[in-house]
Amino acid sequence: MSVNPGDIEHDAAPRTQAERSAQSDAAMIEAAKALILERGTEKTTLQLIGERAGYSRGLASYRFGTKSGLFQAVGKSVLRHWMSHLDRAVDGQVGIEAMCSAAEAYRRFIEKWPDEIRVLHILLCEAASPRSEFRQIADESYERQRDDVAGWVRRGIEQGTVRADADAQSEGARYVAYISGMTYLWLISPGAIDWQKVNDDFKNQIRNSLTP
Repeated sequence: MSVNPGDIEHDAAPRTQAERSAQSDAAMIEAAKALILERGTEKTTLQLIGERAGYSRGLASYRFGTKSGLFQAVGKSVLRHWMSHLDRAVDGQVGIEAMCSAAEAYRRFIEKWPDEIRVLHILLCEAASPRSEFRQIADESYERQRDDVAGWVRRGIEQGTVRADADAQSEGARYVAYISGMTYLWLISPGAIDWQKVNDDFKNQIRNSLTP
């Protein structure tokens, strides 16, 4: 019986160098997340990260430079994930509805990816140190969140759905402070926080304070 060469299944095309690099980077970032949760940042080393990911310490050092560089990549990875989730949840809403949708999106994110939030806030808490190399990323993250909320408030004022005398920047700072504070309490004592109730109360406060 003859075989048509076109019927023969060929192996998938070999991956490019860029694809292999992306795969190894992703593996080391995931390994770093797991080790930070297990050991904390101080006892998480590039050697352990490389071994957990199935690569050498040398590759981790070559790709990220230092442990701090790898931690920054971890933080950026989690922030990209969260911001993508947030953008889909808000989806063009403004004012009070955008703020409430964002709060609900955060609750769902914590429910679905709690370890992502734990890792991120371990790094954010360490950013409080004056010499922390993660400080700039923390500043940028909080600034982005404050600006998002302030923008929603300003557009809500323009559309008449937010009271005209609301201070957009102050509302942005208060919103981020509330979310950050509740997250910190959840990290320290997970069983003490009922996120659904907290969120419902928070959304009611937003509506009561900002509705014209």
